[in-house]
Amino acid sequence: MKISILIPTKNRLSILKETLHNIYYVNKLPKEDFEVIVSNDGNDDLSLLYNEFPFDNLKIVKNTHKPGAAGNRNNAADYAQYDLLQFLDDDILITDNFLKRVIYWHNELENISLCSKLIFSKKVKEIANKTSFGRYMIKHEYNNEINDFTSLNDNGLYVSKWLHGSSLSIKRLTFINIGTFNEEIGFGGEEGELCCRAQLNGISLVYDAKNIIYHNDIDRLILDNWLKRQTTGINGAIRICKLHPEGQNHPTWYTNTPIKASDNWNVKILKLKKIFCSFPPVYNFIHFLAIYGEKIKLPDSFLFRLYNALWLGATYRGFRQAYKEI
Repeated sequence: MKISILIPTKNRLSILKETLHNIYYVNKLPKEDFEVIVSNDGNDDLSLLYNEFPFDNLKIVKNTHKPGAAGNRNNAADYAQYDLLQFLDDDILITDNFLKRVIYWHNELENISLCSKLIFSKKVKEIANKTSFGRYMIKHEYNNEINDFTSLNDNGLYVSKWLHGSSLSIKRLTFINIGTFNEEIGFGGEEGELCCRAQLNGISLVYDAKNIIYHNDIDRLILDNWLKRQTTGINGAIRICKLHPEGQNHPTWYTNTPIKASDNWNVKILKLKKIFCSFPPVYNFIHFLAIYGEKIKLPDSFLFRLYNALWLGATYRGFRQAYKEI
């Protein structure tokens, strides 16, 4: 089985180069067994990549679908010629046997979509550990322990209810049959919505805890960039719940909706915290304390509380805006 590696990108040329470097110079799968399709949704001139990676199996295309992650992924898939599609974010570093293991499990198992364990790259950790917010990101942003997954076998596979799109793989015919990424969902929800449809069509969502990939998002270790992604990212979750009402059982939904008499006490307290932290004067004051606190090097224990408060306020703001729209 041959594999098409589909990389959506937007204005991240230097990081994209590192992603391609691992594909071409670290990965051990022979070049004749894979192709790389980079779909460009930004303004960078990516043609210079052909000089650095002069391989016949590299193709760079302009996104002609709707702007955004969903459209950019679909655009890349339009050009795929192989039976297996490997969606890969532009800030993901694969390991030497990553592709071989993906192909192996798709050959062994029928009707699956697969993703791998995501951890920070060494470079990200080195940069992050220099700031309080970076250390917060390392500690809180990714929880890579198996949680609420069902073991599938003794080789590190688990059945999940959701897969992250940074390394999602699926057979091409399956992708066509269940429908491509929904381009109306928006950032943060397109992969979850695809997973909902996959499960409704009998596709098992499989998480491979032994196939490691590294998140190389060194350009996003900035508080305001992170908060913006929290605010916009939750919009996609709301739209998923509109299309798939079963998603309203997820904490992201019921802990952000208006307070109800039927809510248990813990949920009511959490909702009150989110409402309080989302008020502009409160949010702006907490933001000021966080930025100033970093400058005067307040303890992480104090700053982490401020970051958590900002996260509560930012996600609630994003949720309420999208909630009004639907």
